[in-house]
Amino acid sequence: MRNLKSLSACALVAGSMLLTWVPGAWAQTAAPGAERKPGLAVCYMYKFIRHVDEIATWQKSLACEPGAPLANLDFYGGADKVLTSKADDGVMARITGLIHLDKAGPYKFAFESNDGVRLTIDGKTIVEDPGVHDDQFSDLGTMEVAKPGWYPLSVDFFERKITWTLRLLWRPPGVDGDLVAVPAQAFVH
Repeated sequence: MRNLKSLSACALVAGSMLLTWVPGAWAQTAAPGAERKPGLAVCYMYKFIRHVDEIATWQKSLACEPGAPLANLDFYGGADKVLTSKADDGVMARITGLIHLDKAGPYKFAFESNDGVRLTIDGKTIVEDPGVHDDQFSDLGTMEVAKPGWYPLSVDFFERKITWTLRLLWRPPGVDGDLVAVPAQAFVH
């Protein structure tokens, strides 16, 4: 009976912690002493796909080969090799790192891409334009930042064939005007 009471008390404490946790409410930081490197990490898989969801499916059976880090996400690639991959067609990229959001308030994000792309920050999908398409702008996504800091970021991107583009744009809180490319100093991995 005593163990049952202890178990009930632990469950009550754990349950109350779940109810008070708010995703995205606190900035994420790397462990103390962790060395951060500029830019974003990237790995590649090679297969012709039609939707960004297929990247997760193929990752179960294809090795994701590391590529040279990306300084930023502001690329007009044309028909050349995709990002730092070894191919110019049939490329899937998983891009990860941290993004520095230095003000509280609403950040607006969008992509200009060719082909499909999805942006996740702090575990939440912010922007996606998931299918095959020519160069185009995505819809705007908004992230409400409660506490400035470094947040985990991931981007799934694929290029099917012929040409490619990948540009992540933002408008920080309190800034008017057009969205601009996120600067390189906002990214580490």
